[in-house]
Amino acid sequence: MTMTLKIKWLKILLAVALCLPAVGCMKPALTPEPPPSPESPSTPRVLASLQLTEQGKSLLNKGKPDAAIRALERAINLNPGSGENFYYLSQAWLMKEEAKQAKEFNNLAEIYLNEYPEWTVRIARQKDRIQELEK
Repeated sequence: MTMTLKIKWLKILLAVALCLPAVGCMKPALTPEPPPSPESPSTPRVLASLQLTEQGKSLLNKGKPDAAIRALERAINLNPGSGENFYYLSQAWLMKEEAKQAKEFNNLAEIYLNEYPEWTVRIARQKDRIQELEK
């Protein structure tokens, strides 16, 4: 075998060897991440969602429901399992006197926060306000 042929084979073998799983060129199969729990803000997405939630709450306190809705919807996109965002979205829609939207988000908040007694009371009060608005 000539030297150039040996070098070509060596390059091919090296390329193949680099793509073996043990070497690290092959990527493992992607598995979906489980949704993070409300009490463990460990991922960047959850942390960003929490910041947007705080921004949304602040906007609600300032009487700006439209801006709060935008912030809270972004928070939900980052962390769809956070029931707090649904609760505050319901608050925003209540401020706009939109009972149908408020009721929808209140129901979602109830689903996600049903294990937390302090939220159960708040959600029930919010539901009462929605029913009053529907009359």
